[in-house]
Amino acid sequence: MNLHDTIVAWASAPGQSARAVLRFSGTWGDISRVLHGAALPGVSRALLCAGELSLPVLAITWRGPRSYTGQDGADVLVPGNQNLVDMLLRRVTSGGAIRQAAPGEFSARACLAGKLTIEQAEGVAAVIAAEGEADLAAARDLAQGVTGRRYRAWADEVTRLLALVEAGIDFTDQEDVRAISPSDLARACAVLSGEMSGVIGTVGEGSTLPRVVLAGRPNAGKSTLFNALLGRRRAVASEVAGTTRDVLEEHLDLSLDLAGAGTVLLTDMPGLEAEADDQAGSESDRQAQAAAQDALRASDLVLWCDPSGRFEDGVVTSARAVIRVRTCADRGAAGDEDIAVCAIDGWHLAALRQAIAGAAWGASRGASRAGLLPRHRAAIAAAAQALADVASAPDGEPALVAERLREAALSLGELVGRISPDDVLARVFSTFCIGK
Repeated sequence: MNLHDTIVAWASAPGQSARAVLRFSGTWGDISRVLHGAALPGVSRALLCAGELSLPVLAITWRGPRSYTGQDGADVLVPGNQNLVDMLLRRVTSGGAIRQAAPGEFSARACLAGKLTIEQAEGVAAVIAAEGEADLAAARDLAQGVTGRRYRAWADEVTRLLALVEAGIDFTDQEDVRAISPSDLARACAVLSGEMSGVIGTVGEGSTLPRVVLAGRPNAGKSTLFNALLGRRRAVASEVAGTTRDVLEEHLDLSLDLAGAGTVLLTDMPGLEAEADDQAGSESDRQAQAAAQDALRASDLVLWCDPSGRFEDGVVTSARAVIRVRTCADRGAAGDEDIAVCAIDGWHLAALRQAIAGAAWGASRGASRAGLLPRHRAAIAAAAQALADVASAPDGEPALVAERLREAALSLGELVGRISPDDVLARVFSTFCIGK
C-alpha cells in the first residue's frame, strides 16, 4: 500500500441507483487531470474525463489536510449505473497516475494521518459488519470515540497508579513525595479490574474461544477440509475410512474474513459411526467414538460434512449451531447443504470461512460482537488480570508491583497508543513537588 499514490474507489452501495459516488484521495494534480473545472475546495459542476468520455458531474472537493484522509480529495457524483461506474473506474485508472484503492485504504490513510484513532478505524469496519441495532450502536460508539475515551480513562488511571508506585521506589528520600498506601492501591486496582472484567463479561465468554467441530460419517472429507482451512497439512487425509482416530484441535484466525471475528478452535475428529456399528469393533474404536461424541457435545458450532449433500438424520443431534457442508462439491450435484466446498482446489473456502466467522462470533456469544473486538478483549483481559494480581498483593515487593502495573499499562497501550516511560515520569512531576 503506497500512501503517496492517488487512489479512487466506488464509495456508494453497489447496484442500480440514481447516483453513485466515486471517491478520490491523493494529490490535486492527479485528480484535476481527470476532473476538469472543479473548484478546490468546494462544490462545483465539472467534467469527468475518462479516456474519450467526458461526463458532466457534481464534484465535492477538499484540500488536505482538512479532509478525511488528510490528503487532497474529491467525491464525484455520477449516474448510478453499474456498467457505467465500472467503465469509468477502468478508464480513470488506465493512465497509471491513479489506481483503484485497496480495501480499507481510505480509512488507513485517515488513521495514519491522525484523523482517526485505531479504535475509530476499527469502528468503521464494525459499522459495515453490523447486523442489528445492538451491533450498530456499539460500532458507532467505537467509530465516534466513545469506547476509546473509556480505554483512555483506564490507561490514565493505570499510569497514575504506576507513577505513584515508582515515585515511592525512586524518591524515598524526598519528604514531599507521598507514595500511595497499599490499601489505597489495592482498592483502586480492584475497581479498575472489576470494570474491565464487567465489560468483557457483557460481550462474550471471556477468553474462551468458540469451538468449531467438523463432524460427519467416516470418509466424509473432514480431515481434508480441516487441512484446507488451516492452510497446511495437520491431519492425515486418506480415502480409507476411519483414518482419523484422535481429536485434533488447532487455532484458526478469522479476523480477516469478517470484521469483529477472531480466532476459533477448529476441531477434527473421528467419523461418527451408525448406532448399530458403534457397539461393535475394538476398544480403540469405542474410545475414538466416545472422544468424538465428547467433542461434539463441547462444540459451539458444527460443520456437518457430507459429500452426498443428503445429511441423514441421527448424525448430528446435540449441536448448538450447525452449518451443513457438502464436501467434494466437484463430484456431484447440489443437495440440502448450506454451502458446498471443494477442499482440493479451494472452491468456496473463503465463503465457508466467512460463514464460520459469522456463526461463531455472532450475537449468540454476547450482546454485540462489534462492541468489543477480539483484539480489544485480549488486551483488556490481560490488563484486568495484572490489576487483579496487584489488588490481591498490594504490599508485595514494590518492584514486582510496579512491573504488574507496567504490564497492565502496556496492554491498554495496545488500544490507546503506546504509554511511554516519559508519560509515567510526567505524571510524577505533575503530581508531586519533587524539586526544592
